[in-house]
Amino acid sequence: VQSQLEALIEKNYYLNRAARDAYRSYLLAYASHSQRDIFNVHELDLQAVGLAFGFKTPPRVDLAFSARGDKRNTKKVTGSKGKLSSGHGFSASNPYGKRESSDKRQFSY
Repeated sequence: VQSQLEALIEKNYYLNRAARDAYRSYLLAYASHSQRDIFNVHELDLQAVGLAFGFKTPPRVDLAFSARGDKRNTKKVTGSKGKLSSGHGFSASNPYGKRESSDKRQFSY
């Protein structure tokens, strides 16, 4: 049954995506447990957990924290007045945050 499940998840994009999201959620929930000395995510056998979610090899997951518990470095975009900004250009004259014609980025953050 395990090999059939692995083959099905490998072939079907939507099942693969759902299994990957579930795997990531499981790891994040495990990492955020209040008793971290017992539930240490860095001591998990990721291969065995990946098999439980139907993966032959576990997918790469960015857990967004380090072993020391440092906060994740996030990208900060500053606006014209030095305040933090989303980069979308929302204003009274641009309430929907439409891109300027000179903005050639495919995805704007």
